[in-house]
Amino acid sequence: MGHVAAVRLLLRFHPACADIRDNHFRTFLHATAMKGQSSIVSYVIKDMMLEHLLNTKDNEGNTPLHLTVITREHRAIYKLLSRGKVHAHIMNDAGCTPSDLIENSTGFYSMARLVVELYVMGARFRPQRRPYIEKWNGQDIMKWRETTSKNLAVVSTLVATVAFSAAFNVPGSYGSSGKANLSGHRRYDTFMVLDTIAMTTSVIATILLIYERASRSHRSWLGFMVAMHFLWLSLNSMMLAFFAAMVGVMREKNSMKVVLTQVIYNGLCILMTLLANLATPRSFLGVMRLLVDSCFERRQRAKRRISRQFPFIIFYALNVVVFIVINTLALSAIQVTGGM
Repeated sequence: MGHVAAVRLLLRFHPACADIRDNHFRTFLHATAMKGQSSIVSYVIKDMMLEHLLNTKDNEGNTPLHLTVITREHRAIYKLLSRGKVHAHIMNDAGCTPSDLIENSTGFYSMARLVVELYVMGARFRPQRRPYIEKWNGQDIMKWRETTSKNLAVVSTLVATVAFSAAFNVPGSYGSSGKANLSGHRRYDTFMVLDTIAMTTSVIATILLIYERASRSHRSWLGFMVAMHFLWLSLNSMMLAFFAAMVGVMREKNSMKVVLTQVIYNGLCILMTLLANLATPRSFLGVMRLLVDSCFERRQRAKRRISRQFPFIIFYALNVVVFIVINTLALSAIQVTGGM
């Protein structure tokens, strides 16, 4: 199913193959979209002779877009909606649009990505009265938060301990007078500032996580997410403090300093890219559009439905922006520290 050349060759000699249905009355586009074969989906969208397959229903009324939402194939969803040829408001035999099927997602990040992607592409929900709209309740999300907060509390405590110890084991050691030998040096001052930030933010994260576990109010989620940002900031600060300490004991012109700068910079870029791909939607502009629309009178019906059924989405989008800002500051700090 994943070989575009084979599909193109087969359709060239036997165009009628495009309309062959299986036992579920599905075309080959249903099958490829459901399996996440985005390359074939992209080929079908670009071929005008195959456009009639984009909104074709199977025996349950599901279009290829319905099936990609059910199987959570984000790349295929993006391809289907990218050209504006797929009708995202079509209902299946159960009366559900593709957006309505998001409620079946069990994972929080999967659900959040689907909501953002479909909202940005203009997908609609089926008309439904307010009393019948059920809030999304993912699989053991509260249990996941409790377990995660416990682990994060351990990590934040360790970071605070390491940062506290580093303040008394400064680079360059101490002189006979008891003062640091590198005192007054720019790199030493940078190390002390970064170590102080790591210490402070890790302590704040620990306190917030303790409060979040003890509190059962609606603000506990806010405390949990803020604690995650403080912990991420403390980890970045600790790494930058280590980098400043290493650079501080080197000569002004040293090739090793360039190597260390590139290793830490590229390593952090790879880590941030992986985290962004795992936890954020495909389009950062889509997240920004959702946040901007939430502040203005745009698509009120869709926003009300999202806020009632998926109450954490706007908060999630805001956290994505904060995460990107912290990462950008960390990368900039590496370049500045390496240039000292």
